[in-house]
Amino acid sequence: MRIKGIILILLVVGLFNCSKKQEGITINGKVNSRHPEKVEFTTPIGGKWFYGNKRSITTDSAGRFQIKMNVDKPSFVTIYVPRKASGILLVEPGKTYDVNIEPEINQRKFQVISEDSTGQNFYNTMPAPDFHIWSGLKAFLNDSILSEIPSKIKEIEKKEISEFDKLLKNGDISRPFYELAILDRKSYYLALEARVAVFFLKKYFSEKNVYGINVAKDLWGEKFKMLKLNESDHIRSPWVYALTNNFIHFNQLISNGFNAEELKRKYGSGDIYKDQILAAEKYLKGNILEYYVSSYIFFNCWQNKDNSKKLIEAYNYFNKEYPNSSYTNHLTASVQPIIDFHNKLADPTINKKIKLIENYQHINTFDELVNTLQGKKVFVDIWGTWCGPCKREFQQKNKSTELFKSKNITTLYICEGNNSKEKVWKGMIKYYDLEGYHILTNEMLLADIIDRFGNNGSFTYPRYLLVDESGHVVNKQASYPSKTEQLEKEINESYVW
Repeated sequence: MRIKGIILILLVVGLFNCSKKQEGITINGKVNSRHPEKVEFTTPIGGKWFYGNKRSITTDSAGRFQIKMNVDKPSFVTIYVPRKASGILLVEPGKTYDVNIEPEINQRKFQVISEDSTGQNFYNTMPAPDFHIWSGLKAFLNDSILSEIPSKIKEIEKKEISEFDKLLKNGDISRPFYELAILDRKSYYLALEARVAVFFLKKYFSEKNVYGINVAKDLWGEKFKMLKLNESDHIRSPWVYALTNNFIHFNQLISNGFNAEELKRKYGSGDIYKDQILAAEKYLKGNILEYYVSSYIFFNCWQNKDNSKKLIEAYNYFNKEYPNSSYTNHLTASVQPIIDFHNKLADPTINKKIKLIENYQHINTFDELVNTLQGKKVFVDIWGTWCGPCKREFQQKNKSTELFKSKNITTLYICEGNNSKEKVWKGMIKYYDLEGYHILTNEMLLADIIDRFGNNGSFTYPRYLLVDESGHVVNKQASYPSKTEQLEKEINESYVW
């Protein structure tokens, strides 16, 4: 009888624990925009933030949306209105969050209304978690006293953590919220310090500054040698990729030095992908290694700078090493366009409506370029082979192609030539079936375009222009081709018909 009672208690406890494993959270959002917007959001995998597990919904006519998901522990969820606004939530099982997004204003674009809104909105004043850590790094690039940087970073970290201490003490956030926020802050500042160390080591190696190299090694060598990432819980922070990536690079630098030419060769050949995975295996193991390698492959597929076949090899290697990985589906979706790209290139069919500008290597100014198309109304698309938004527009070009045909408008694709390889450029033209005229800029042409249409030397891709039959630019900031209705309105207003 007693045994039966114990079994019954164990069953009840087991059922109770099972019911607690996954609890739903609800995010009620509103995007204050004049038109329905696409909203993207990350979904945690086992409590881990993974950029590859991103989904999307569209707001209703009033800008409202609702997200429901199950989480088994406090986790991070990032919400994006692409190219306009983003923010992050620290969610806890069973809770509801209201989010207000203002894409049209410069400050407080993302506001959370919840029982822990003070903590949520404070967190969103910090650098947004992503794959890089550039915004934090900039503050230290011109530091002349290297030895002071670690203490400066520590002071900033302590100040932020003290604010979370106050929030916990005042009851504004829960203990689980606090613990995850502190873990995240520690991850961020470790990632920042590792990135600073990598930056200065590369700089000193390039300058052959032996004294600087030794100072950097003395400052950070022991710290990062003792950093036990494999035994930590940093994997739950969105900053863990930046942390592990810079941790690996730092250890590579102090072991092998820095050879810019060799690195350039590896990037050019695609050998860099397998090289970096092998480096990760040297310094990481277990869950954090699987997470890092999957994120590394996903990130490089997502950037899709060169459509290297070596990325397909890296993906196959990951599948062999982790046949039951939770990340595989997301990697498959990210590598498939690269597989499709190489299959398309193998097709011998040639589209005669795709034309390269004659002697394009010798065209040095924008006026020279548009004069080759004089007598035509021209839609100009300025892009780069590395530019994700540029390529997303190519995927949606069917509607704009019909619009241009109906208006007798010719498309001119200008690909920047500083970071775009000629072979990749020609391959992408064929893959996306970009009918129209094409040019890969030389340095002089690119400089002229940036000088004419940039903002004090900066230039954002993609960029679209409308040019009339005389070669005059009649719209310097035309709409994205995917916004067909707005673009058609601009076309009707810009030309004499």
